[in-house]
Amino acid sequence: MACEMLPIPTASEYTMNSMNSDEILKIEALHVTFSTERGPVRAVNGVSLSLKRGEVLGVVGESGCGKTVTGRSIIRLLSEPQAQTPQGSIVYRPRIGEPVDVLKLEQFGKEMCHLRGKEIAMIFQEPMTSLTPVYTVGKQIMEKILTHADVDKAEARAQALELLKRVGISAPEQRIDEYPHQMSGGMRQRVMIAIALACDPQVLIADEPTTALDVTVQAQILALMRDLKSNMNSSILLITHDLGVIGEMADSVAVMYMGRVVEYADSVTLFTKPRHPYTRGLFRSIPLLTKNETSRLEPIAGTVPEPYAVPSGCPFRTRCPHAMPVCEKHDPPPVVTRDGGTVRCWLYNDTDPEGST
Repeated sequence: MACEMLPIPTASEYTMNSMNSDEILKIEALHVTFSTERGPVRAVNGVSLSLKRGEVLGVVGESGCGKTVTGRSIIRLLSEPQAQTPQGSIVYRPRIGEPVDVLKLEQFGKEMCHLRGKEIAMIFQEPMTSLTPVYTVGKQIMEKILTHADVDKAEARAQALELLKRVGISAPEQRIDEYPHQMSGGMRQRVMIAIALACDPQVLIADEPTTALDVTVQAQILALMRDLKSNMNSSILLITHDLGVIGEMADSVAVMYMGRVVEYADSVTLFTKPRHPYTRGLFRSIPLLTKNETSRLEPIAGTVPEPYAVPSGCPFRTRCPHAMPVCEKHDPPPVVTRDGGTVRCWLYNDTDPEGST
């Protein structure tokens, strides 16, 4: 059944005033906590991000740092009651009307149903598990179209066929009636992209869109996303752990560690002058053709702390080669850099948290 078009509640006056005209999505102080048998786990801890119209914002970090939870929070697809209601604000500027804080909408209410999939879409990780195995890919694309557009089944099928052509699937007339298990990993990923693009969303959240794909297919998927961005002027939130993908696609980059953004910069600055010790560690662990064949990769020392026992002070201090006494007691605040980025590290903060400067 199609979602009914209803007026969308607007965000608070403060949030609307703080949103620039070129911003289409703004996340401020986002906190997401999961209830587990071992106690509460804060998967996202005060994340603030800004996505501009027509921009690709890369979100990078190790597995478990909160990237996917942040993306799912935007479209309110966290499982409850395990995931408590996110705190903070996620303000989206729709095609028509004033900005709206999606966290103030009912998770499965009609207003959120209108935004989810139509204006904000997501390419989910692992298409084999995200696609329903008992329905053809054509029916799954048609379901999205029938939910958000006033068309009959014949028109929905025609649009689904056109989408399959648009994402580069060969023999779309045949593939539209096939099941996911009959397709390769690259084809399934293209189907996921077709579903996400069915209603021409303004914001596309791509969660590890090239995971488990060979290099050739990865290049094809990234080329497809670039074409879609340029043709539709969509904004993309690209979630990945692959810095190579980030370097090729992203305009700006947010580096996450243990549920928080530790560094934010434009991609050129991040790749040429990474500031946070964690970001530097990520770059040192990348194999490069320019390195001597006998040189070894430098992994980041230690392991990610247990989410149930986050260390006091800076959460990265137990793995940081530059840890100082202040890091044990105080969590570093974000510092604005000269190039307009931010970094959370005491190496770049001149303020003494004990009181003197």
